[in-house]
Amino acid sequence: MILEDILSLLVSSYMLLFIIGGLTAASWLIVRFAGIEDVTSNVNRLALLGFPLGIFSIITVGAGVYLKSLNLSIPQSFDIITIFLLALLGIILILRPIKDFRFGVLLSLAIGLLGAALLIFLGSESVKLLSGVFILTFFLIYGAIRFFEDLYLLIADLLASPLVSVSIGVLCIIQGLLGIFGVSLGLLIPFL
Repeated sequence: MILEDILSLLVSSYMLLFIIGGLTAASWLIVRFAGIEDVTSNVNRLALLGFPLGIFSIITVGAGVYLKSLNLSIPQSFDIITIFLLALLGIILILRPIKDFRFGVLLSLAIGLLGAALLIFLGSESVKLLSGVFILTFFLIYGAIRFFEDLYLLIADLLASPLVSVSIGVLCIIQGLLGIFGVSLGLLIPFL
């Protein structure tokens, strides 16, 4: 019961998350209008703030869907448009600060070392066998991860581009302001 109360509180305050997250996503536009000279570094600092907001957005989507499945009370304005925009906002805010981070090499290195350490633990003392397992594991894992890393970077570059980020940010701000009044873009546009 306590979990449902916490999740209900989180879902009821989704408007605040929309407004703050939308402002963070639209930071390119805000920094440009503010006349700040070093736009990129200021936007990157704001992107770090957006990372935890993105995680909260995804958690709020999950909480809303969970509460809806239990037929518990959630705001009427928490409709499919709200869920979609909140999930998209969460993905944008999470991917923006980490889009330049290449995790494939580090993960492959860790798994290769783990494989070699496992052989040492099992009693192998052959340097050739240990290095062979490390190299083979490293390249196999790296080859598999590289595809997903390229796909993730393509999506991150697309969603973190200023045009898409600002557009989604402005839509989220509008949705958050409408949500304060108990309305949603989905309720205003009947064919959605």
